[in-house]
Amino acid sequence: MRIFSLMFLIPVLLFSGDWENYRTEILKYQSSIPGWCKPEKATKMMDLIYETQPDLCVEIGVFGGSSIYPTACALKYLKQGVIYGIDPWATQASTEGYDSDDVNYQWWSKLNYEKIYSDYLLMLKRFQLTQYTKTLRMTSVDAVEHFADASIDILHIDGNHSEESALRDATLFFPKVKANGYIWFDDVNWNTTNTAVSWLLERCDLLLDRSVGQECFLFQKRND
Repeated sequence: MRIFSLMFLIPVLLFSGDWENYRTEILKYQSSIPGWCKPEKATKMMDLIYETQPDLCVEIGVFGGSSIYPTACALKYLKQGVIYGIDPWATQASTEGYDSDDVNYQWWSKLNYEKIYSDYLLMLKRFQLTQYTKTLRMTSVDAVEHFADASIDILHIDGNHSEESALRDATLFFPKVKANGYIWFDDVNWNTTNTAVSWLLERCDLLLDRSVGQECFLFQKRND
């Protein structure tokens, strides 16, 4: 496993007042978006987009949009690119792979997915992000065919965290990521994501200084 830094990618403009002020204003609303994307993660996701200026980003597992929000806002600042959000907003897909007595199964099985989905769409309109977002209400298995191989600049995997589902998302979408493209993988500290994380470590460089502690890793796909 090779560990690299992305700091060499940061242009002088990253520290200009315009970008920093914009990012600060965006993050003021971060806690109001349902989900688990904390300000530290949102900041790093936005900075990666600002630095690399991607054309195509993809997120697996949208929920209320707390990761889509900073991503789309960064694209809006650049006036380019799009983020595809993939999520079925459905009980069966969210609970797949969990036993009925598992706390994850019990929590996800009680949600009002239609309300979460409609609120997410309203959020995109509220912050004028619809131009930079496309929503695929379907499973990742069904959505993968929408993307050509080596087309994705930045992939964010944050869907169902059962062992089988997490590994499936990693293996299905890995070919869709460009060489030297980036993969965010959330909740790497869960036991059920270990297999998927190990699989990615064999094929990517881990950018520890750009990751979010031991919670969310940033990988860069090797150009082998």
